Parts: sequence; structure tokens; C-alpha cells
Amino acid sequence: MLLLSNVIPLESRENWQLALDPDWPLIWRNYQLARSPSGAVTWRLSEQARGHYRQRINRLITGRGGVPALGQRPYQLPPETARLQVLRLAEHLCHYPGFSGIRSDVFALAQHSTRVWKSTHSDEPYPFWPTMPYARFARPQTAPLASLNQEENNYETEVLAT
Repeated sequence: MLLLSNVIPLESRENWQLALDPDWPLIWRNYQLARSPSGAVTWRLSEQARGHYRQRINRLITGRGGVPALGQRPYQLPPETARLQVLRLAEHLCHYPGFSGIRSDVFALAQHSTRVWKSTHSDEPYPFWPTMPYARFARPQTAPLASLNQEENNYETEVLAT
């Protein structure tokens, strides 16, 4: 459950923060709360997760990382092995929730993969990423905090009564 409020309630036991602050965004696991270009609130991949996946794509396609010495080629996996590993990563990313922000981040990673693939394996066809499913839109359920506290107290008395 995510509690949102436009005013910090008095005598709150919760730690409140500005969820859409660009300097300190609300981050939960690999997700961060953000605004879409249309102004809607959505989840997207956190900066750390995006950086991790970009680095992983680079390593899968170009080699084991690091800059090779002048005149040396980096170690590269055979194109078919690299293709299978990139497609496995793409399949993994399709298991993330299909919110618009996450879908656009995965699409940007697919474009990055295609650019790196074409620059490294120009004679091989690049791997096509699967299409990520949409998350079904559901209206958020809202209620005043006072009524949530009242429901919590009712639940505690019901549990104690049984």
C-alpha cells in the first residue's frame, strides 16, 4: 500500500517524503515513482537498474567489459551465443510490470541493444526484443487517512474478538 498525501498528517508515525522530488525520488526495489511526459504519475526503472541493464547489454554483445589496449580486440562471445543471451535478458525484462514508464525504459534498452549490436556485429541481424505487455489500467482506490485508521481499529477489535 502506498500512502499519498498533500499534507503531512499531524502526529504521524510514518516517514513522509516528497514522492516526486527529482533529487530524492521515491525508490522501491528497482522502481522509482516519476511523472510521464503527459504529467501522469507512473513507475519507471530506477537509474541504478537502467545503468545495470545498459552495462549488461554492453557486456553481452561486445565482450567482458573494459576498454581493450590499442590494437587489441576485446573478447567477444560468438554472435549466436550473444544473441541468445540478449534475448534471455529481454525476456527477463518483459516480466516487469507494464506501466508506461517501465515500458518506455525497456524500449530504450532495446534501442540501445540494437545500436550496440549493429556497431559490433554489422554483418549479423540484430535480435528482436519481444513486445512487453501492458498493465491494465485500474483507478486508484482513495480514502481519507482518518477512515483508514478507523478501519484498522475495527480490524484489530475483530481479530481480538475471535
